[in-house]
Amino acid sequence: MENDCSRFVQKCHKCQIHGDLIKVPPTEPNAMMSPWPFAAWGMYFIGPIEPDASNKHCFILVTKDYFTKWVEVASYSSVTKKVVTDFVRNNIICQFGIPESIITDNGANLNSHLMKEMCAQFQITHQNSTAY
Repeated sequence: MENDCSRFVQKCHKCQIHGDLIKVPPTEPNAMMSPWPFAAWGMYFIGPIEPDASNKHCFILVTKDYFTKWVEVASYSSVTKKVVTDFVRNNIICQFGIPESIITDNGANLNSHLMKEMCAQFQITHQNSTAY
């Protein structure tokens, strides 16, 4: 019976795909993106969200610390350059200190001249993530 089960599993395509990967060589460990807490933040917008909230907010700005995985979130009715820089100044810099780097997607509101000026003022490295 054990031999029959072994032969069946060897012929079963799903068993071969989803079976334990015992003989797979170990992978290289990934280097940490952040050397200490609150040094590197990721930032992106979610939205528009339907239906709108009661205060007509339909966009969510999300920032995440890469070391601690701490998340700061705020909702907005519109996505503007000023909203982004105010959020970074009030919710990141004033609460957690000046980060070493901020990583954003390629959105125009996240890569504005206001954002570049603020990063230059506080000596923050602004990086863009790769496109999905």
